Amino acid sequence: MELISLPASQFAARVRIAVYAKGLPVDIVPPPADWRESRAFRDSSPAGRVPVLLDEGGALWESAVLVEYLEERFPDPPLTPVDVLDRATARLLVQCVDLYLTPPLAALADPRTDGAGARRAVEDALNSVMMIDRLLTGPRYALCDELSIADCALAPALFAVGVTGERIGLDLLEPGSTLHAYARMSRQDPHIGRVIDEMEEGLRLLTRTA
Repeated sequence: MELISLPASQFAARVRIAVYAKGLPVDIVPPPADWRESRAFRDSSPAGRVPVLLDEGGALWESAVLVEYLEERFPDPPLTPVDVLDRATARLLVQCVDLYLTPPLAALADPRTDGAGARRAVEDALNSVMMIDRLLTGPRYALCDELSIADCALAPALFAVGVTGERIGLDLLEPGSTLHAYARMSRQDPHIGRVIDEMEEGLRLLTRTA
């Protein structure tokens, strides 16, 4: 298997956490240099985005789908909680990251966003952070005492929150909150820590070449 990934992408990062946690023999490669315009790349990723997983059966895209695919195909060690309510909450956390937290972060990163749009995006980001904070049960892992699909999505997203907050001069994570503690303590997990290190290095490379 081959994973087309970018180090700083929070979506590619969640798949890499799953790959590392499961110890899978997956080759992690960058997209082609012209991937944003490449018709050939869109044959594998019709949305024109990373990550993309190339398997013997074909190409799969959309990070949440990739994590679920790896979980179903390689169930050991498991990344879905045993308890049915915890499993639903894990998927709910993934949805909160994708539907509510990521869009305002993307708006704040877009130079075309005007002042009013930026203020709305900050408000939406803060509301999303509070929503997610209420769902967490522990400071190191999102749910239970083990790494789950919720952590695969949430830890890289909170790295993006921190980067965004630093760039705009606002603390988007309330000090002392469960989510603030989680953002710090989740890095103690070796797989999360490895991926956050990769994201930091990828961001440094992007900054140098910008």
